[in-house]
Amino acid sequence: MENLPTEILEMIGKFIALDIDQHCERIRRSTLLALTLCCQKFHKIFEPLLYYHLDLGYGTPLTDAHIHLIIRLWNHPEVADWVRSVKLHWFLDKDIPVHDASDEDIDEFAKFVPRALNKILTPGEAFTDDWEECLLEFGMEAWLGVLFVGLTHLERIEFELEDSHLFLCILYKAAGREKPFHETPPFPFLREVVAHCQLDEGIHEVFLIPFLYFPNVQSITGSSISAECSRDEECHLYSHEPPLSAGPIKQISLGDVRKCTGMLKWLRVCKELEHFSIEASLHPDSEEIDERFDTRKLYQALLPFKDTLKLLSVTYNKQYNTWLDMSGGIPVCEDNIPFESFREFSALEHLTVRHAHLVPIFSHAAVNKPSIGRLVDRLPSSLQTLSVHDVLPDNSGLLAELLMVAQDRVLFPDLKSLELRDRPLIWPASNDETIPDGTTVGGGAAGLNMVLVEEEAYREYEDTERLKRECEARGIDMRWVMEGMSDSEEEGEVRNAGH
Repeated sequence: MENLPTEILEMIGKFIALDIDQHCERIRRSTLLALTLCCQKFHKIFEPLLYYHLDLGYGTPLTDAHIHLIIRLWNHPEVADWVRSVKLHWFLDKDIPVHDASDEDIDEFAKFVPRALNKILTPGEAFTDDWEECLLEFGMEAWLGVLFVGLTHLERIEFELEDSHLFLCILYKAAGREKPFHETPPFPFLREVVAHCQLDEGIHEVFLIPFLYFPNVQSITGSSISAECSRDEECHLYSHEPPLSAGPIKQISLGDVRKCTGMLKWLRVCKELEHFSIEASLHPDSEEIDERFDTRKLYQALLPFKDTLKLLSVTYNKQYNTWLDMSGGIPVCEDNIPFESFREFSALEHLTVRHAHLVPIFSHAAVNKPSIGRLVDRLPSSLQTLSVHDVLPDNSGLLAELLMVAQDRVLFPDLKSLELRDRPLIWPASNDETIPDGTTVGGGAAGLNMVLVEEEAYREYEDTERLKRECEARGIDMRWVMEGMSDSEEEGEVRNAGH
């Protein structure tokens, strides 16, 4: 192995360094460490890769050794530059245990605090006392914030966190080009940001907003996002004077977004978005939705990206769907307004959308069916995959429109995949039954209702078979996935509706 060219050895080492899965962390680090100890040549090649990814995530308890590491990286910026990826987690109510540290170590830590504060803060700045107190008491969020400031060559950062006003202070200073980021653009190599939270509280939207204004961040991925703090007065970055320049954001993927209206202000500052995926949710402790999801506003916010957007996914999770069912059944007009035409979205290749956001599901919707038009006239010719979620039992209209799309080889020459996913329904606990068109029938009409359901099921089966045959003739991979099906069962399955 010693005879291999340096370039090949670097490729091998980087392959190991990039394996940042938490289950492989010990193997990754022990392998790289063993390679650095082989010989001087290997030490020179592999030592930088030993620092490539720092895992200080949920499964890594912080100790005084990590404080020594932070101080070392500050003392040796050339070593800090080797760090390209970092995972961070903190508990706001827990401190870094330093009971095993010597008195000399404690003195070293205390002497470092003024140096860190002098670099990060201006005299008299807000939160100065909080910073000093948190550092001297070995608060996790403060020491990890100090670490973050020194990692100027980061390419990727992942948070597993609770919200932190001290760390948020650093992010807003970076976005606003304030000290210590006033001389050079902050984190010029940072491209990917990932944030998720295992707590019910979730991550506030304002924690991620600063990354929109970092100079080179291209991807923001998050889950368990609380969007209730998105007003201008609660985020001065939106109304900053002079206006801040947003970064080259290409991808936004957010799941489990509470109080979601579409992240409209995020879209307003983006320039050439290519990938937008959002899943509306309900806070685990909420009993109702304060702000309703409005496809009309989201559609208007997406129009500036009609020449760049390649992937669009807009879905509801189970909690949101359950709330809809328990709050009046399927026909909640505000949440079931179809999108307008995507025909002008010339780059759109992958579309994932709910049944009720694709075609009208009842006649008394806020937008009349004639104004929506046929699905075949509203989809872009560039479309390659179409996934329809929350498919309702009354889906004959949807199947008929999808059949026209599958049959039109001229308008949709690149269509290769069609997926439909059932929506589990939770019917109201009552003697009355609500059928898919929104009509409520009494218990005495249950027999008639069952006849209607059986007739509808037979028509659905016939429509599904026609769509299936057309897709097979065109080489389109069609799948109909039943809710609750495992991945192995799901693969290649096509549901025969009505069976």
